[in-house]
Amino acid sequence: MKLRLPILLLATWSVSCHAATLDLPPRPGDFWSRPDALPVQAQTPAAKTDAVRFDSLAALTEHALRERPDSRAVWLGIQAEAARLDAATAANWPTLTGQFNFTQSRALSSSGASVPTLHRYGPSLGLAYVLYDFGARAASIDAQRYQLIAALLNNNRALQDTVAEVEAAYFSLLAARAQLAAQAEQEAALRASFDAVEMRLRGGLAARADQLRARAALSEATLARQLAERDIAKAEATLKQAAGIEQTRPLLLDWETTPPPALDATTLLAELLAEAEQQRPDLRALHAAAASARAEAERAQAARWPSLSLAANTGRTFFLEDERSPSTTYSVGVSVSVPLFDGGRLAALARAAERDAERLQAEAESQRSQVALTVTAAYHDVRHAQDRREGVVVQFDSARESAQAAEARYRAGVGSLLELLTAQADLARARQARAQADSDWLAAFSRLNHALGRLPAIPSERTP
Repeated sequence: MKLRLPILLLATWSVSCHAATLDLPPRPGDFWSRPDALPVQAQTPAAKTDAVRFDSLAALTEHALRERPDSRAVWLGIQAEAARLDAATAANWPTLTGQFNFTQSRALSSSGASVPTLHRYGPSLGLAYVLYDFGARAASIDAQRYQLIAALLNNNRALQDTVAEVEAAYFSLLAARAQLAAQAEQEAALRASFDAVEMRLRGGLAARADQLRARAALSEATLARQLAERDIAKAEATLKQAAGIEQTRPLLLDWETTPPPALDATTLLAELLAEAEQQRPDLRALHAAAASARAEAERAQAARWPSLSLAANTGRTFFLEDERSPSTTYSVGVSVSVPLFDGGRLAALARAAERDAERLQAEAESQRSQVALTVTAAYHDVRHAQDRREGVVVQFDSARESAQAAEARYRAGVGSLLELLTAQADLARARQARAQADSDWLAAFSRLNHALGRLPAIPSERTP
């Protein structure tokens, strides 16, 4: 028995300044098959198919910082915090309010007789200025200033995350390309071996089993090369996503990357940990947020004290009745506002702000411990990547000489095909290990720079 599910067709329809009322399904499990009641969907822009070209990793990273929506969102958050700081600073200035009033009134005289209806109208101007408030406004400005600093630092960390993500994706693409090159070389070597077996078979110097064994090895190398091509496509898609590039656009990377200089053997882990504590923007942002909370606690405590304010008002009143003359009024006064009882609201706000400051300080301590762990792990990864790269070079040289010797022995008729295929397989694994070691070295340096809180050092690049 087949269950036929109705297909929901999404259709767009024109509306003017309002959306249609949506009739929801009457009960759970019912399908909603009314396309005309769906809200208007934004039309997807046409996909771009033109190629995008970059001549350096720095240019690719700059494109990611400029085009990625998360970078733009963080920057908009900074602008919002800056606007809130302007709003808090405006409390230091007086407030000037203008009004225009129109009043119709009618009253009874003292004798009970009716009096004419009066129509009053005219402008008025009011001034309010807080003269002294025991530092409440200053504390509020400090709190918002620290919030802006924290937002700026978090933005720096978000940019560093973007750069590190682009570099990691790029190094993964380099590794995939190197793997493809290694698989292509292995396929070419096995094809040459298969041709040699064919010639020996026609000459009666090889058995049918050798031909089948060589053909199977060549087929396996071809499948591995196709798998490497798929990995390149996936790595390139990941790099496009990290760099903010549409998946439909071809990506051209027109530069060669040289490995960075080796990490100095005299570099101490303690020095790197001290550098990370000074430079990590997210760690410093927590300290700024804690300072903002302490300033907010000071503001709440200052609000429990009296405040001195100046108030002034002036206005001009006109009458629609001709027999009455316009008049001008004004008032100037100083007032003292004393909070006598608020149910403990201000005291509770002060305690909450103090606890927030302590909480953020504790989070900063926890973050410092996490940063130390990340830096330590990245430091040892770099050390291991350097040592592994040196060892892989020796392994590759040995495998290459062994493969050349095995090929020469087989062509001379004194070696077996199994010996040749084994040597070629060892050489293929050595090629892959060398390619992976180079990529791991670059990625380890990128992770270390990111853990230290600085922009990853872009290695020297040149256009081929």
